[in-house]
Amino acid sequence: MDNELIVVPDSVVELAENSVGVYFEGVAKQNRAATARDHTDPGRAVKAGQLLEKFTALDGKKLLEIGSGYGTNLATWIKRYHLDGFGTERDAEGFGSSFKASRELFAANGLDPERIVRATSDTLPFADGSFDIVYAGNVLEHTEDPIKVLSEGLRVLRPGGIFHAEIPNFLSYFEGHYFVPQPPLIWHWVLPAWVRLLGRDPAFAYTLRTEINPIWCRRAVKQVSKQYPAKLISVGAEIFLDRLKQPFEFHMERTASQLGKLIRLMQYLNFGNWLGRLIVLFQGHYPLYLTVQREPA
Repeated sequence: MDNELIVVPDSVVELAENSVGVYFEGVAKQNRAATARDHTDPGRAVKAGQLLEKFTALDGKKLLEIGSGYGTNLATWIKRYHLDGFGTERDAEGFGSSFKASRELFAANGLDPERIVRATSDTLPFADGSFDIVYAGNVLEHTEDPIKVLSEGLRVLRPGGIFHAEIPNFLSYFEGHYFVPQPPLIWHWVLPAWVRLLGRDPAFAYTLRTEINPIWCRRAVKQVSKQYPAKLISVGAEIFLDRLKQPFEFHMERTASQLGKLIRLMQYLNFGNWLGRLIVLFQGHYPLYLTVQREPA
């Protein structure tokens, strides 16, 4: 299905390299070109769409991507699934060119750039019940109020619609932005202190919502359901267990280069998936796939 992949102009890759690439070169010690490729790779969008299909059909649906980044997910899904797709994006720390670049990418693929709207994730400029699917990939942990973002996502969903977010689990043993091992986090001050101990700049760590974990997900859904009735479908434990059983397929170049040997060792020792089940028991699976269904009021 390669013919369904989009064209990513060199200018978009260059914008990504000079913004998110440069920024995370300092945070994660990752080559800026590799980071830019990870954020503009249509192949990652295909894999993300296939994972989303585990929870809902995509063909012909109306979808909103909160924090649509450089536009590769949304453009790929519009082409691949004939979606009626819209995205919200704003130039945030580390992503200073994403709004401009995403509109450039849309234009290069014959899509209307106006489908990318400059907006914050906690105040969506759409009417109640506008979408079948709301997707947010690695967004909630960067917001001032992730519960408000979840609430807004449910507000714009139609009854029966799906909210699906990929987010880090701060009860895990790995920090995906700095790309370092971490102790499970309970207090917000721990992550900045930890990365400082590892010789990293803690400034970015202070911006992360480290309260996010499976316990938080359950509580958040219960809280927002008082206004927008919804049920929790998954926090992604079953996806984590299934991935550990299979030959591991890395979704990002930097993950493959830095964690490949460790994950292969885990899989070698993980007979009967005992290790995966133990990690899930202690709620340390990574990442979280928070999936919620809007119910009729």
